[in-house]
Amino acid sequence: MDKVIFFKTQKDLRKWFEKNHETEKELFLGYYKVHTKKPTVTWSQSVDEAICFGWIDGIRKSIDDESYQNRFTPRRSNSNWSAINIDKYHKLLSLGLVHKKGKEAFGKKKDEKSKTYSYERVNPKLSKEYENEIKKNKTAWEYFNNLAPGYKKISIHWVMS
Repeated sequence: MDKVIFFKTQKDLRKWFEKNHETEKELFLGYYKVHTKKPTVTWSQSVDEAICFGWIDGIRKSIDDESYQNRFTPRRSNSNWSAINIDKYHKLLSLGLVHKKGKEAFGKKKDEKSKTYSYERVNPKLSKEYENEIKKNKTAWEYFNNLAPGYKKISIHWVMS
């Protein structure tokens, strides 16, 4: 396992980003679970700091019963920006917390690759082409039409992306 670093406070994490955001390729950030009552930076705080320095969080993994980790990396110029992270960016910018690298990363954001996650789509629709393909198989069409709304939304996103 890669070296996991735990930070007690958001301020400590910010110091790490200030020192390392241009030289490090990744950060395995550890978090203590609430039941441990150990001081730890929160996931939301860590995402705020990552946004400020042009980094992004990745997949969360369990370490043990008391902790988990998340991998952070510099954001690629073609990465997707979620609606939540766009809102966070604007809030952090208004507070004067966004570093030059964070502004550069946001400036490279492509509108067509923003707010594209399945949960961010209000009413996704199948194209006529895909709808007709599914209708060719009666069982598939029946199954699709009986999906719960949340599963249908995810399925449409998967087909259309």
